[in-house]
Amino acid sequence: MGVQPYDRSMRSLLATLLLVLSAVPAAAKTYFVERFDARIRVVAGGAIEVTETAIFHFQDGSFDHVFRDIPTHRTDGVDVLSAAMDGQPLPFGTGAGEVEVRRGSPIKVRWRFTPQSGTRHVFTLTYVARGVVRRDADRDVLEWIALPTKHDYRIGSSDIVLEYPSAPIGVPVVSVSHVGEHSVEPSSTRVQVNSTNVRKDGWIKARVDFASGTVIAASPLWQQRRAYADSFAPQWLIAAGVIVAAGVVLLFGLRQRYDSPPQIDIGSRAYAAPPDTLRPALAGVLASRGRVSLHHAMATLFGLADRGVVTVEEEPRRWGQRRFNVHRRQREGPLKPEEQELLVLAFPADAGADAGVPVATVRNRIARHMRKYRDRVRDELRGMGLLDDDRERVRRLFRTWAVGLFVLAIATIIPAVFLTRTFEGWPFVVPGAIAIVGLGALIGYGVLTPLSNEGVRRAAEWRAYARHLKDVARDRTALTNSTPVALLPFAVALGLAGSWSKFVKHHHAALPAWFHAVGSHDDGAFPAFIAAGGAADASGASGGGGGGAAGGGASGAG
Repeated sequence: MGVQPYDRSMRSLLATLLLVLSAVPAAAKTYFVERFDARIRVVAGGAIEVTETAIFHFQDGSFDHVFRDIPTHRTDGVDVLSAAMDGQPLPFGTGAGEVEVRRGSPIKVRWRFTPQSGTRHVFTLTYVARGVVRRDADRDVLEWIALPTKHDYRIGSSDIVLEYPSAPIGVPVVSVSHVGEHSVEPSSTRVQVNSTNVRKDGWIKARVDFASGTVIAASPLWQQRRAYADSFAPQWLIAAGVIVAAGVVLLFGLRQRYDSPPQIDIGSRAYAAPPDTLRPALAGVLASRGRVSLHHAMATLFGLADRGVVTVEEEPRRWGQRRFNVHRRQREGPLKPEEQELLVLAFPADAGADAGVPVATVRNRIARHMRKYRDRVRDELRGMGLLDDDRERVRRLFRTWAVGLFVLAIATIIPAVFLTRTFEGWPFVVPGAIAIVGLGALIGYGVLTPLSNEGVRRAAEWRAYARHLKDVARDRTALTNSTPVALLPFAVALGLAGSWSKFVKHHHAALPAWFHAVGSHDDGAFPAFIAAGGAADASGASGGGGGGAAGGGASGAG
């Protein structure tokens, strides 16, 4: 037990060292592209032949490859024809002096070479993208992103030349992003875009419209597939609508079985004492609408400390961290079920008298077996008539349906993936609709209370008392007829351990008999323990791509 704080401190130290080491820059690689030119020529069938030429300057660091990723969306496929380095064509392969091409979406091209540093090289790539020219109403439209949309290098200058077989309708439209200066020179057979100072992720997109039928005789296959899929969109949307409507009927039917409690508004007021005689943990659970959390269990521990069942001792600091051990004392007197359960969870079975366990270990042990403690608390509330079995049953139905619907939504994603080949993204509206109904069931589970009418009334009182304690911690209200330490278990149970820790620190409250500090209380040991032991559990850029155009992709070196 005594080793664990040391292990925790060592882990913190190692994490700090790793953070420091990660801040030390590794051998940085720096490079830039002097020019990135592209010649794009429209060929038969609406395909384009692209030749890209990039001049890389490797400055600092060692480089053994350059890559280019070519997206295939809005095309009928991309075929790499050739690649060269410094004017020398490279064979296809995976070794040095070869170019590797991996098919997929995107197409991945990688020039491989012996490590280089402080050198300048020219990389050339030629490929054909089929089906780029599309049919749009009464026009043939060519839209292409000529530079990679993702690149971490700057480009000194770029010349983009787009050649086409017939005169366009109107003036070509050129869009740019992260480009310093550019000029457009259109003509009846081509458009040229000259640019300088292209920054990281900068790109250039050109759109040229032609009279219908002058470039392509029919829409490309990808556009035909999309039109076919879109023709079924009403059916998919109707199916999703039916699912949502059926889900609403289901949830409404479940809700009708729920007996709503009365609306109670206590408001905020000053309290001279707690609202009733409930123990802190039970009061905290009521205020949380029946939800049992770790800080409720820790409130039970603070309450046991008040009665002398446990004590807390500060240990000497290690690696600058405060350490606290919880000791179990042998005391006479009856214990409530949730108190007995908490002691069993907090202390190992073989722990002897006066056993000491680090407070972090206590929290972890309780958190791992929280269900046992929760069951004891709920049994007590039920026995006191503060829980309503019928309301709890309806809440469980909402939870069951929520889990089942989320599982069903995930299961229907699998067939939806296979159907995307024919219907593109439309099949996903079905699992989406199921998930929406599941979300509604989950919201219903969270909104409905398991408390009885009496439980609802007393819960409202305790939430008002929590607001009172919060005002006390903020020095907005004076504390009467009690001391901060006496109300500490209630503050922890109501989720106010953090603010109460600051309150105790600023008001220099006397140390309770059950807390033993290494030094005086003025060094902040007791407030630190309140914050550590009573804290609530953890549950308490521009797009680059030029819209719907083909082309773009990524490029870089390494």
